[in-house]
Amino acid sequence: MSIVAGRTTSTGPRRTGRAASALIAAAVGIGGLAACSDESAGAEAGGVTAQDLQAFEDQLADLAERVGALEEGMGDDGVAATTDDTAGFFEDTRSYVGQDVTVSGEISELVPTTDVGSSFRLAGGSGELIAVVMATQPMELDADDVVRVSGTVVQVQRDTFEEDFGIAAEELFADADAWFEQEESSAAISAHRVEVTQQQGQND
Repeated sequence: MSIVAGRTTSTGPRRTGRAASALIAAAVGIGGLAACSDESAGAEAGGVTAQDLQAFEDQLADLAERVGALEEGMGDDGVAATTDDTAGFFEDTRSYVGQDVTVSGEISELVPTTDVGSSFRLAGGSGELIAVVMATQPMELDADDVVRVSGTVVQVQRDTFEEDFGIAAEELFADADAWFEQEESSAAISAHRVEVTQQQGQND
């Protein structure tokens, strides 16, 4: 059984941040020169004083630091880097309840759903399986695909399912009762992004 839908990606050129840093550094330098050459003239003419220029330099320097911090958090392709939480995750999924995670694993089983969302069980090679629920359809998925999932870990409760996952269980599952019978009180991922990193035909 396959699930079909679109891909979610994010981009952000790193070189834009570097260019911004260069411009800010240049502006700080210009401000410093202006402060040296126009200090007395500004004070006499009632214009920009040395104190004004110093405050301007301080603000630009602070902005340069912020841009630098943003650049450090970007990958080489300009996309914001994400932390892989896979190590240890499948050994104790309950300890992650309430946290946002990004984990990788193999789809052990696709859960029958309607066309308004998707669900599957994810295996990490050891430890326990964890249910993944997505209120929108990801790209085409098949059992044994290796995927990277980003979302929030929640404890499955029938009375809070719609709030936790953004969709009513009866609207999503072909058999909601059977799903809750297996998953209620367990940890599950309310996913906002699913990426296929290796398709089943490429596993050999």
